[in-house]
Amino acid sequence: MALNFDRECWGMFSARRVPLWVIVFFSTLVICSSSVFAQQKAGFVLEMHGKWSDGDAQGFLKLGQLLPGEAVLSNPSPAEGDRIVVANLRGDIIKTVRCKEGVCRECTESGGCYDPIHPLPKSADSAGTISTLFNAVLDLFAEKPERYSVHRVRGTDPAVTKSEVVRLEANAVDLGSLLENKEKGRYEVQFVSISEKGKSGAKPRSFESGIIWNPGEKATIVVHGIVPGLYEVLLSRGSSMTTGWILLCAAADYQHEADSFEQFARQTDSWGNNVAPATRQAYQRAFLEYLDLHGSGSGQ
Repeated sequence: MALNFDRECWGMFSARRVPLWVIVFFSTLVICSSSVFAQQKAGFVLEMHGKWSDGDAQGFLKLGQLLPGEAVLSNPSPAEGDRIVVANLRGDIIKTVRCKEGVCRECTESGGCYDPIHPLPKSADSAGTISTLFNAVLDLFAEKPERYSVHRVRGTDPAVTKSEVVRLEANAVDLGSLLENKEKGRYEVQFVSISEKGKSGAKPRSFESGIIWNPGEKATIVVHGIVPGLYEVLLSRGSSMTTGWILLCAAADYQHEADSFEQFARQTDSWGNNVAPATRQAYQRAFLEYLDLHGSGSGQ
């Protein structure tokens, strides 16, 4: 059909003595449009253990990488426990594959993994707010997934990890969400600036303080010199450790940024046990950085 269409168009142009550059431009446009259509994406690599391919000669897949429609996932040397989870561009999980005893099988929604690996669906409509949010962070996540990974702090109990948007009122920060369900007592708090916006290569600024926590009361801490931006927070008491990424926002920016993050977090929470808690946190961290880089930043 495309060949007949090209012949008809060529005949029309020749008959009317259209300049050669017009013919070249039109032909290029047709070819490019066909190429873009062929490369439309069906989803992205949400979580992965082991080395996986989608049949492309470029090599193995990476976290956050976009995948073409109808691609077939494969693992050339499956190790016990290798797995891959794929989500569409709305953030809904569409495929889970697990490997056991050297064989990789596709899993059903109920959790059983016994089907052969089927091709990904054709690219679907990805319109909508959630799709826009995921597309916003995929470039960040795919470029440097290790930046957003959650690591255990040595010498402590397993850390509780959170991601939040927090209001900054003058120099006061409310840590209620990080102290939720914590025992009464004094906690040491460290804020380490990790904002990429305007980064000059200088040593990250760090702010240290302490807070007496009484459950049921407000947990406001005054941190002199702190400004809006993205921070890693370490909150410790004995062997208890809570780490988190928080986006500190001026009052004028807080509600918009908090609403955007809440909507994104609801979608990541919907993944449930299909992914590790660290995976949800990694994507939430990437979205906090996106907000930091692209927010209005009126308080900065």
